[in-house]
Amino acid sequence: MYDSADDIIYFDPEVLPTHQGQLALLHEVAHAQLGHFHYRSDFELFAMETKAWSKTRDLAKDYDIDISEDYIADCLASYGDWLTKRATCPTCQNYSLQADETTYQCWRCQTRWRVAVDSLDRIRRERIQ
Repeated sequence: MYDSADDIIYFDPEVLPTHQGQLALLHEVAHAQLGHFHYRSDFELFAMETKAWSKTRDLAKDYDIDISEDYIADCLASYGDWLTKRATCPTCQNYSLQADETTYQCWRCQTRWRVAVDSLDRIRRERIQ
């Protein structure tokens, strides 16, 4: 994981010797090189992840590490799943729009709900209206 506040990459040394571990580390290096510090919306985070995986492909070539498109697709799909869960209205199940960093609002039934700021937090939708 890349901690942009301290400019440090944290990784599990037991996983690093594996192919997925190497790709994951390169992915975090990509975030650092791209200057990914903060995102203001869930969609922006998803876009940052997509850009970081694109940069990871370039870095993998530089370090002669094979790219696993299946692994990248799985990682991006997990963010897509995360985004869908957060954006789905708890009242009518409609896919909704993010109003601000911690709030979504359904355009169909007008329900508003809060979500955690940290993408690593468990997904919990708290209705506020």
